[in-house]
Amino acid sequence: MIGFVVEGPSDEKVLLELAKKINIKIETRVPRPGGGTRYRKIKRFATELLNRRGCKKVCFLKDSHCSSPEKIKDQVLKEIGRGIKICIVVHAIESWLLADEKAIEDYLQIKIKPIPSPEHHCKPDDVLDDLFRKAGKRYFKGGKDPAEIAKRLNLNQVQKKCTSFRNFLQFIYDC
Repeated sequence: MIGFVVEGPSDEKVLLELAKKINIKIETRVPRPGGGTRYRKIKRFATELLNRRGCKKVCFLKDSHCSSPEKIKDQVLKEIGRGIKICIVVHAIESWLLADEKAIEDYLQIKIKPIPSPEHHCKPDDVLDDLFRKAGKRYFKGGKDPAEIAKRLNLNQVQKKCTSFRNFLQFIYDC
């Protein structure tokens, strides 16, 4: 089993669906606000996942939010040390969802234009919301939408378009 500490509920929902598609067992934790520094919580969750939950490895899945992924990774390493693997998602996990237009079309029941480089969109959740508006809906990060799109994803398509997804898969396969 692999442990993941993620930033929010949409990341957790997408990750749980991806785990089903890849056929791996995972355990997730989402640090909630309050009760100490965020990085202290990440370390605490990682220790719990390794020691009490029987995870072989733990990964912190972190969005880069319009910043350089390398810079973010260096900053996180400085804060939490080297005991936890860090996978940086370029901008946000919605980049991975944008990589498969057919998954979005199937969910929204509309036709959309190809998105050749989803990791080039600084705010991919805004791009998704624009697509949802064309279908007369709104995209809710914390709702069911991320998981529903993730269920439909063609992982080969995501892998072709998103370097951060390839890095994520490499972590999984290294386990």
